[in-house]
Amino acid sequence: MRALGGPTLAALAQGSVALVQLIELGFSTPVRLNSSTMSLTYGGHVYQGAAGLGSIGAIEDSPGEVKGLQFTLSGVAASTIAVALDDADEWQGVPVEIRTAILDQDYQVVDAPLEWTGTGDTMSIEENGDTAVITATAESSAVDLLRGHPLTTSHEDQQTVSPGDRAFEYVTSQADQPVVWPSREWFMR
Repeated sequence: MRALGGPTLAALAQGSVALVQLIELGFSTPVRLNSSTMSLTYGGHVYQGAAGLGSIGAIEDSPGEVKGLQFTLSGVAASTIAVALDDADEWQGVPVEIRTAILDQDYQVVDAPLEWTGTGDTMSIEENGDTAVITATAESSAVDLLRGHPLTTSHEDQQTVSPGDRAFEYVTSQADQPVVWPSREWFMR
């Protein structure tokens, strides 16, 4: 759990609190956008206002489920679809961060805790006449927690983790060997 600082608590104590989503897409030249109409600065970076240009699907957290996000950019001119098609391969694997920024009465970012992280996954384009809708999905970084670990309890794998450690040296030779315990009478002598 994270403790809130004085400026954050003061901003939250106002009559109404302005919240804005900050989105960072980690392309070779990072793209930083926010859900307001003005540019905001956080962490030394400027997040351009992009209100009305698109939408972000709801971040849904539930135990045992890992869900991705969907980004939609609508009203794109059909003439610029070629740019999106050319960059569709670049979208896969791009780091994505979403923060919820708390603004003070002067519309300055006071705090912006991290809400969601993931990587770009797929991109689709739907044309309807002169405009198009570009939909991009991103996979949550929590999916990595569900992936198996490639190492086993073998001597070879232990050497890659900790060279010189002999903890698993005899595991393979001892596998499937019967263990014979003395009978009860042997202990009663």
